[in-house]
Amino acid sequence: MAYLTQPDYVKYVCSCGQLKPITNLYFCRHCLKIRCGFCICHEVDSHYCANCLENMPSSEARLKKNRCSSCFDCPSCFHTLSTRATLAQPRQPVPDAAGDTKVENKQPKKMYYLSCFNCRWTSRDVGIPDQPVASGGWPERTNPFTTRFNQLLDYYKAIAQQEKQEKLERERKKFAIRGKYITLTDKTGLTGAMARNIAGLPSSESGSSAAIANFTPSQASAEVEELPEDIFTKDVNLKLTTSMAQRLASPAWQPTSVSRLHPLAKLLSVKRSQRCRACDHNLTKPEYNPGSIKFKIELLAYYHVPEVKIISYETVKPGTKSALLLKLTNPTGHEMTLQLLRPEDLPPDDKEEPKSIEKSLEKSLNLDKEPSYYKAIERRPVLSDACRVAAPAALLTLAQRDDAAEYDDDAHQDTGGIVLWRKSNKLALRLEVETSETASPGSPASATLALQYSYRNTVPPAANAQPHRVHTLYAVITLQLGLVAG
Repeated sequence: MAYLTQPDYVKYVCSCGQLKPITNLYFCRHCLKIRCGFCICHEVDSHYCANCLENMPSSEARLKKNRCSSCFDCPSCFHTLSTRATLAQPRQPVPDAAGDTKVENKQPKKMYYLSCFNCRWTSRDVGIPDQPVASGGWPERTNPFTTRFNQLLDYYKAIAQQEKQEKLERERKKFAIRGKYITLTDKTGLTGAMARNIAGLPSSESGSSAAIANFTPSQASAEVEELPEDIFTKDVNLKLTTSMAQRLASPAWQPTSVSRLHPLAKLLSVKRSQRCRACDHNLTKPEYNPGSIKFKIELLAYYHVPEVKIISYETVKPGTKSALLLKLTNPTGHEMTLQLLRPEDLPPDDKEEPKSIEKSLEKSLNLDKEPSYYKAIERRPVLSDACRVAAPAALLTLAQRDDAAEYDDDAHQDTGGIVLWRKSNKLALRLEVETSETASPGSPASATLALQYSYRNTVPPAANAQPHRVHTLYAVITLQLGLVAG
């Protein structure tokens, strides 16, 4: 279990070899494997603003550079700015040339400005005029380099499209199976061109070629702007100078003075779903509503894999045996049969799974098919053999999770003397840990233990598949037992 103020004493071995606490792991009900953050792929479901909770389509978010147009952050302390209202008094009438003054019945007008409740920064500090509307009417600064940025963006998009077309042409010529007879249109290559002309569409290469041909490269200049004359004699006031974080928060402007700080449009947040790389099924999928924190699909290992906690342990010394108290919890709604094993007693894993994950990586990262550019590395967990846990041969039965049975008496009778107590879906075990004589004092005392447990799959079987509902699964855990005493 992972704690907020304590280290992770119990870690589970993922199917890829990583050691993670159970709160950072997922469980795929289709592969029946434990997954970590490396074994899953992420997909963005929706964009939304965390302040106003407004959903935004992906195209609009890309157009607005992933920023909200109604909410702003303070450029000084980066807290959310609030809109404050004030009454603007009407101007006093000015007498005309004849000395007459027109009396106008004008009511005070409500105006709005931005204010930070944390550092007391306001939009009036930098000369931004008050607006008659609360949101949507704040002026935007125009970057003088926007045109150049757009030209560079179009140029590199055209380069990427041209390289993609060339790659597709090479693959088509290499792997295409041609018939014995070639028609005239296939021989001259008129099929695609004629189809685009009939539909009234421009050529596919005309847009990219024009963007590449009309691009003007940058020219280096030896002329540098001169520094002010008083740059070395003028006293520096640090209160009027921006910090590095304030400058990097606005990379397009990078203001050096506090008087040039402007409100920062709030960055958008995303809701993402996660898929298993091996079988491409969803592991987590949130609800579309930005105000909801619930999930439609939430396959966390904490709800499917038995949880192991360390209650207490004796001091570990080289060449001696010490007691270890563990608590096992069944998080599922079905009865679970569990047995403790040694890691070397586990059956061999399926070697086809890393290949499927490797293919998923090639597809998601758009890797080249030449294996000389990359190589898949097999991850192996680093398990310590300084301490060994004596695994009993007895089968343990854990009741299903039932919130209504928390305070009921459990009539289950255990034999073997290793079960200290049992309560609902939890039980406590007393085990022995044998420390190697070669363990050096002061080194970390780490023990490895394997769990064999029964899992009832709730996924409905396919049409032609056999309804095999109960599976025997395995999990390897590492226990941190402090340091080896001298």
